[in-house]
Amino acid sequence: MPKPLTLKQLFLMVLCPALIYSALFLMRPLWIEPVCSTHPEACLPDSVNGFDQMAFQYGSKFADFCSNLTQNGSGILAFLLPWVLLPPSRFSFRLNLSLLSITAWNGVVIELVRALVQRPRPLIFSAPLIEGQNINHYTSFYSGHTSFVTLALLFTVLWVRAFLPENKKTLWSLALLFPTLSLLTGILRVIGGRHYPTDIIGGLAFGTVISYGLSRYLLPRLR
Repeated sequence: MPKPLTLKQLFLMVLCPALIYSALFLMRPLWIEPVCSTHPEACLPDSVNGFDQMAFQYGSKFADFCSNLTQNGSGILAFLLPWVLLPPSRFSFRLNLSLLSITAWNGVVIELVRALVQRPRPLIFSAPLIEGQNINHYTSFYSGHTSFVTLALLFTVLWVRAFLPENKKTLWSLALLFPTLSLLTGILRVIGGRHYPTDIIGGLAFGTVISYGLSRYLLPRLR
């Protein structure tokens, strides 16, 4: 049996990546170059691959709002379920800390990937001189909303399967909800004009790998 993690260790597993993510986020002005505002000829729609060009026809504020609802709703669901399905205990708190740790590490990976890619969001191409001045508009790849929904719900599926295998109804419901909400969030991000389809694919992939990889380490050590 792996050595159990203490609450202090779990807290540090949240705090460390959270501090790294915060530092990387605050350093965005140092590593992001608003190239579309200085060289608009570099940010023409034709420079984007044909598959992703479908994002240019969208820009729904309602879809953008709904994507925030699916993201926040998934997070609330993932944090509340340990307290609903299990007797209230320190174990439920451990599950919440584990999800926070996975989320924080995903944030670190997002910032590192965005620092390397610096992909302009679709909305820049409609007005590169104006929208291109905002450094936060160069963080299109990969979708943070999609990756969070994916990792939060996948982590929930994994811990329910590990600790409540007899609760088949809940497990199957979550197993269906997980890909449905993840894909819905991604589609809403594209319709909202915030991301390209490949950003969504990246969010699904990174969210799945990070959640599954860290869950394989954390879950055996929570009890």
